[in-house]
Amino acid sequence: MISLSARGIRATWEPGCGHLPDLVIGGVPVLWAAPWRDDPAIQADQGIPKVDRRLGGTFTCLPFGRDDLDHGPPHGAPANGPWRLRARAPGALTATCSTPRGRVSAQIALRDGHPVLYQTHVLDLTAPATFAHHPMIQGVHAITHSPARAVHTFPSMEPPGVERWPPDTRSAALPLLPDGPGTDFATIVSEPGLGWTAATRASDTILFLRPSKILPVTNIWLWNGGRVGPPWRGQALDICGVEDAICAGAAGFAAALDDNRIAAEGVPTALASGRHVIPHAIARLPDATIVESVDITPDSLTAGGVTIPFDGSHLA
Repeated sequence: MISLSARGIRATWEPGCGHLPDLVIGGVPVLWAAPWRDDPAIQADQGIPKVDRRLGGTFTCLPFGRDDLDHGPPHGAPANGPWRLRARAPGALTATCSTPRGRVSAQIALRDGHPVLYQTHVLDLTAPATFAHHPMIQGVHAITHSPARAVHTFPSMEPPGVERWPPDTRSAALPLLPDGPGTDFATIVSEPGLGWTAATRASDTILFLRPSKILPVTNIWLWNGGRVGPPWRGQALDICGVEDAICAGAAGFAAALDDNRIAAEGVPTALASGRHVIPHAIARLPDATIVESVDITPDSLTAGGVTIPFDGSHLA
């Protein structure tokens, strides 16, 4: 494990699988990590994909979800490791991972006084691919998002029939968060510009930011006891994934390279061969607020009536 820290923020990154299971901002844990990461029986079970055994915080997907083209593990090599550390400082690191479709370079940085995890991924692709960030948080009460073209829901993948949102629907905005046990998946197709998603918790708000020109969708994955196989075993943990991506929602890798529901909204669902530079940020607002807009200046970010230090050049 590799520890990163700056004034007011710290994180832990795991080179064996590229997961960042621990992010603490202002003394408050931001991300969720699976409790079975410390279970020897789960860790020894090679029948469980490494991405699930080491499930923690946030990680990189290439491709996103089911790999029905190259037949690799779920979420691809970057989510299952290993990564090679290239450079390290007290508050930053650079690491690389090879995939069947090219190389991924991750640059992760923390800054003194900034309640923000800054990430930039550089992809050198030899073939088209889908891509996503996969942060997970717990205890979300409300979600708002930047202007959207549409929101699509998808059937639950494991097991079927446990959705609380009706599957295979198209609407103008994300439905209200459901109650009770179940697993749900929805894809927000953003309008061009700054893409953001705000997840309100009991005492703070977590903000996810990306350029929607590069990552045109955000997948919202809700899990509260709907999955029954190992390592999930039906545990009711109230997890929310906010997965900024270029993909076809939950339809899989092959679908993303063909006609699909998300592409029909007029956005790409895969990256072409070549180089792609993808900035992303996770910020914490110290108040529980409903965000309706996000304004960024060269040195600050304002959302929900709260202003925090922010490097405005990061997403430019």
